[in-house]
Amino acid sequence: MLCFQTSIYPPEYEGHLDSLMIKRDTILARVRALASMIHQDYEGRRPVMVCILKGACPFYQHLLDALMDFRQGFLTEFLRVSSYEGTSTTGKVKFSGVFNMEDLKGRDVILVEDIIDTGTTLSEVIPILREQCPSIKSIEICSLLSKRLPNPAKIEAKYVGFSIPNHFIIGYGLDYNELYRDLKDIWVISKAGIEFDSGTL
Repeated sequence: MLCFQTSIYPPEYEGHLDSLMIKRDTILARVRALASMIHQDYEGRRPVMVCILKGACPFYQHLLDALMDFRQGFLTEFLRVSSYEGTSTTGKVKFSGVFNMEDLKGRDVILVEDIIDTGTTLSEVIPILREQCPSIKSIEICSLLSKRLPNPAKIEAKYVGFSIPNHFIIGYGLDYNELYRDLKDIWVISKAGIEFDSGTL
């Protein structure tokens, strides 16, 4: 495991990080592998890469960079969706930004997500996309992380970066009350991090 002393994070997060789960170099190597898989499946086609905001942003950007290296064409869209309050999923999906569904007509769509745990978010997003744009050619999911839970997720991703244990994680775009997205690596949050008053920053 990488020592905390050699990790880079804002000083105000001191004590908020319980343990390092995935190093940035490991993340980037796996992202490139995922891009290779997508390229093999979509070579000669131009899928619409839909970023699920906000958590997937770093993953999405690095994935697109890798796809460019493979000379894979694509289109981009962004969808802001949320089902979390604090460390718990609410079970209710909120949309706060929707693109023009007409842009998906006849297209292969790849939803790019940061993490799948219960699968609630995407299990509601996909039927809405299909209902509002029935001419979508295909929909697949590319998720950086898949959390191992006692009950199976409502939906599975075709492309998965890492399978992780059931911990609440932060960093590389993943947040807790909008903090910790600015960590380069993926960490398990500590009790102090959960109890921290984000309003003081």
